[in-house]
Amino acid sequence: RTRALLQQLPPQDCDERYCPGLAEEERRQLRAFSARRRQEALGQGLACPVPGPCHGCPCRKCGRRLNKGDPGISASRLGDQFWHPSCFSCHFCHQQLVDLIYFQQDGRIYCGRHHAELFRPRCASCDQLIFMEECIEAEGRRWHLEHFCCLECDEPLRGQRYVMRSGRPCCRGCFESFFAEPCQACGDPIG
Repeated sequence: RTRALLQQLPPQDCDERYCPGLAEEERRQLRAFSARRRQEALGQGLACPVPGPCHGCPCRKCGRRLNKGDPGISASRLGDQFWHPSCFSCHFCHQQLVDLIYFQQDGRIYCGRHHAELFRPRCASCDQLIFMEECIEAEGRRWHLEHFCCLECDEPLRGQRYVMRSGRPCCRGCFESFFAEPCQACGDPIG
């Protein structure tokens, strides 16, 4: 349960203590972002037997009938509807959210991680939300400017050529030194 909570609701998305490298303006934005999410979108799905007045009502997700006394999930922020326990899950990652915190947006349910990513990109290196105006986008992911660095030498790669290695960027020099195959004829690394 603890591991699921940390994955679905990362502490760095709502508490600046887990984000030591933030500038003061970014801290302010994180506090405002977190407070707005708690007020507007946060809820908890509660497991309870389906009450008599909801007998025969369709599950909000799959549409199959819920009968009186069946296990159901109610979500106060989403009205008087019920879900099957297995249907009460994040719209994006499909992780079940029964008795966990959920966020709602446009009538859909999200875990905290994916709800935050609807509004802010997440750094592929540090897993924190990006509150800066600029970030680097490469390989379909985003990084803080200072986190897009070579996996071997830690040199910034902004504006330089790189090779992706195990999902992380590697500068050309380190790639040739550590990972490139040597040419059979001359012995030089194949870049």
